[in-house]
Amino acid sequence: MKTFHLSIDLKSFFMGALTLGGILLLANFTPVEKAKPESDIIDTRRFQVVAGERETIILDTQTGRFIVSPGYIGQPRWVNGDFEELQKRERK
Repeated sequence: MKTFHLSIDLKSFFMGALTLGGILLLANFTPVEKAKPESDIIDTRRFQVVAGERETIILDTQTGRFIVSPGYIGQPRWVNGDFEELQKRERK
């Protein structure tokens, strides 16, 4: 029965590792035109929603304005607000 010996020199190992790294880099390459998000996508990321059991808040992170839907018995309604107006009221 013959024994099987596998040997590889360092030069071949580094050439294989370099080739594999190059292939992975080329596979993950994205052109500059596709790397930038579209303006429509940016606009939709500016809103955040927090929903609890009784109320829902929608926040515009660019302007600081928000809408609250208080959850009590009665007709559903939305209350508008602004963080800057709230801070002015608290300072007085």
